[in-house]
Amino acid sequence: MHYLFKQMLPPLFHTLKWYSFKYGWKGDYVSFEEATNKAGGYDAEHILQSIVKSTQKVVSGEVPYERDGIVYDTVKMNFPLLSTLLRLALENNNELTVLDFGGSLGTSYFQNKAFLKGVKTLHWCIVEQPNYVKEGKDNFENEHLHFYYTLEECLQFHKPQIILFNGVIQYIGEAYKLLEQVIKSGIPYLMFDTIAFIEGDKDRYAIQHVPPAFYGLDASYACIFFSRSKMEFFLKKHYDLCYEFISEPDKYYLELMPFLYEGQLWKLK
Repeated sequence: MHYLFKQMLPPLFHTLKWYSFKYGWKGDYVSFEEATNKAGGYDAEHILQSIVKSTQKVVSGEVPYERDGIVYDTVKMNFPLLSTLLRLALENNNELTVLDFGGSLGTSYFQNKAFLKGVKTLHWCIVEQPNYVKEGKDNFENEHLHFYYTLEECLQFHKPQIILFNGVIQYIGEAYKLLEQVIKSGIPYLMFDTIAFIEGDKDRYAIQHVPPAFYGLDASYACIFFSRSKMEFFLKKHYDLCYEFISEPDKYYLELMPFLYEGQLWKLK
């Protein structure tokens, strides 16, 4: 009877899951700063500690995959990213250097490392918040995985073929300023993954309210829903679009407005 009841529920119910009245993406703030002042922030210590514990389980082999503090029984494959990385390695004498901006403690590295064993030289460089970098350097860094405080610091030691923003760029208040730095760096490829666009010519600033299933306690942080036309107008001055993809098939909701998480690969002109 319980199974039959679940099958009779509309698809919207399954999609919303926790994201109902208390959780999810809410608000339409004047600026990123206003949203930040009313949110908790991703640098909250309990978020970091939750991610430390889940990453330790991946490193020890206890679980195969983690993301945002949640552990999984199987690796959640990211085929657009993996195929791009393998292509870049083939084009560069079987050598690959990735700049994973906001890459936590190595989620995407551990997700893909088993499939990159054939790469002759692999450097996976993560630029993160100071507390994550310290934790990464102290407990997770190895010959392939490196942690840096800034983009500039990373570029002193490495020459990445690609910079990856995987579910990250929408949480950076000065996103366009950062992208200008990326353009000046000369990194050949730029990849967005798990990014949400809206129609119209203005970005929307909201707060994402996260249930305790992720970090043990409630969490919240400011986020940006980028205007697709505005972002693509900016990028097309400097990049050619290689391809687009859907990061997740599930539909989510910014209050009553549906959106999908998407991805894009851009090549510097």
